[in-house]
Amino acid sequence: MRILFFTFLLFALGLSGCQNITQTSSPPRLLAEDPDWDVHRFRTPKTLAGLEADGEITAPRRRQWRYRLPAPAGERVTVTVVPMPGGWERMSPRRAVSGRYGQLRQRRLDHLMQRPDLSLTVDEERLFDLEGHATASSRWHWLDNNGNRRDQALLLMHMGDHFLLFEGYSRDQNSRWLLLLLKRAQAEFRAAQTKPHRHVNTRSQ
Repeated sequence: MRILFFTFLLFALGLSGCQNITQTSSPPRLLAEDPDWDVHRFRTPKTLAGLEADGEITAPRRRQWRYRLPAPAGERVTVTVVPMPGGWERMSPRRAVSGRYGQLRQRRLDHLMQRPDLSLTVDEERLFDLEGHATASSRWHWLDNNGNRRDQALLLMHMGDHFLLFEGYSRDQNSRWLLLLLKRAQAEFRAAQTKPHRHVNTRSQ
């Protein structure tokens, strides 16, 4: 019964994706060709949408920030920036977002297949413009065999030479609430990038 239900679930997810997200065929791996693309150019807000900074991971072609509410609250948000893959600049922004979203979606399905104790329900998938940027969003929730639920939401934005990915996780709030939180987080994160650098005078008085 579990196998039949799981097969039907994957089939339903496939239909949902075709109706709402136009995916590219065999999208290339994320390999930026520009050696001058700098992950360190992005500012790190100390707080984001009311959540506090909780760590950072930096790699040559990837940077991720983690935010969370103080315990015992279980809400968490991650912000990830990655460069646009080489050659993807020839795509329209909406097609590029669809291609990248398709990769992220497949990873979640692969994760589900490795966890037979979990079932996944996709609440919503959308492709739209957010403040002038091609954007994909999704809301879903997990259930384990004991009925424990965890809601998640995703917001992926095309930002010219890079993607911005916002992901939210909660044990207590639903996915709709999480998506609203991510929209607030993206606005605050992007606003932080436009603030002028403060000049510090190091000359002795």
